[in-house]
Amino acid sequence: MVAHLNTTKYWVNDMTRFVLTNGKSITKPFNKIWIILGILIVLVVFFSYFIQYDPRYIVLSELSVLFEKLFTPRGTRTWSDYFAYMLTLKDPLISTLQMSFAGTIMGSILAIPVAIFAAKNIAKYPIIYVPMRFLMNLIRTIPALILALIAVMFVGIGVLPGIIAITIFTFGIMAKMLYEVIETIDMNSYEALESTGANKIQAFRYAVFPQIFPIYISYLVYIFEINVRSSAILGYVGTEGIGSVIKDNILYNYDRVGAAIIVMFVLILTIQFISNLIRRKLQ
Repeated sequence: MVAHLNTTKYWVNDMTRFVLTNGKSITKPFNKIWIILGILIVLVVFFSYFIQYDPRYIVLSELSVLFEKLFTPRGTRTWSDYFAYMLTLKDPLISTLQMSFAGTIMGSILAIPVAIFAAKNIAKYPIIYVPMRFLMNLIRTIPALILALIAVMFVGIGVLPGIIAITIFTFGIMAKMLYEVIETIDMNSYEALESTGANKIQAFRYAVFPQIFPIYISYLVYIFEINVRSSAILGYVGTEGIGSVIKDNILYNYDRVGAAIIVMFVLILTIQFISNLIRRKLQ
């Protein structure tokens, strides 16, 4: 824009403002990076007083040792053995996807009616939405690992306890996020349909559902990504999948653990690539 005016400019006031030859001046925007950096340093120093640690036990050199154990063949094993072992993880990988997919779908479906009755603009009476919100908060306070442990006690080890744990975990997250979305939608069309004689189900179907459906699918894909990652932890309490492979090898076979981590990494990248495509289609 300055070049279009065919004018020259020069800096004044310690490089904070420059003046055009036509007499107009432009102030240089203030660089906020130093303020943000200063705030971050203050926060780090402030919170360091609340973190109890002994510097003598922090040995960063062990990181290289750990990475070497994870991502190099152990003992007499060769690289052929290392990559061949990855091929044997097909069944645990399928079990992981089964748990994550089934639990995500069932938990997301169960969350829909609870989210509807938890939204103030749909269920307008506290006697309805308060208990629903209490139920969601109660479920969300229980870690997925504890849910899986309880499920193992009732149904035994395998894929089923993982599905139960992920279903309940997904239900808590999806219901919370979905009812917050419902409360932000435009209610004019909903109220207009009710005024013409439509019942609440019909009004929700034609006025609310089209507004929340793309967001609901986006949340479902996002929670599925989370569940695939968390399924690795569930293996420690008896569920099948990649997590059980990591649990069985974590003490002595670090290279097996590293191979499982690589497989999980590739799986997560693939899921993220597919989920990004889905989100772009929904936008």
